[in-house]
Amino acid sequence: MNFCHKSKNWCYFLSQRKVFSELHELEQTLRNQNQCRLTFPSTSERHEMYLTITPQEGYYRGGTFKFHISVPPEYNIVPPTVKCLTRIWHPNIAEDGAICLSILRQNSLDAFGWRPTRNLSEVGNSFSLFLFKIAMQLYFTWNFSDGILFRQNSDVYI
Repeated sequence: MNFCHKSKNWCYFLSQRKVFSELHELEQTLRNQNQCRLTFPSTSERHEMYLTITPQEGYYRGGTFKFHISVPPEYNIVPPTVKCLTRIWHPNIAEDGAICLSILRQNSLDAFGWRPTRNLSEVGNSFSLFLFKIAMQLYFTWNFSDGILFRQNSDVYI
């Protein structure tokens, strides 16, 4: 028996409680990092937030990149949605800000997709680590032409 089908308000309450707990953990983690900052457009609506990343190393060092994170009412069954608000030339970010990151996909082809055991801290850490450090070395990209250029001549890319 699925309890959530019987009481959507109760499931929403549990989801929001989980979000608040995970946000507290994420804020604690980000306090120890100089490169990430989490802000909320509203003090009462904690399911909408902005993550600003200023990489301290790598190709994007010194840049400032802003992401909008929206946590749906069905969280944690459904992953948060994330969009890059800063125009960036990156093999894993499309021109419209869509992001190619396995952890954000509910139906991922690899073993790294979204699962209910994942949390907002993993999402936040994935951005600074994967998008600005590791992804530049991998061969799967969202922005195909950027990925080809990077692989063929990374010095020209940036």
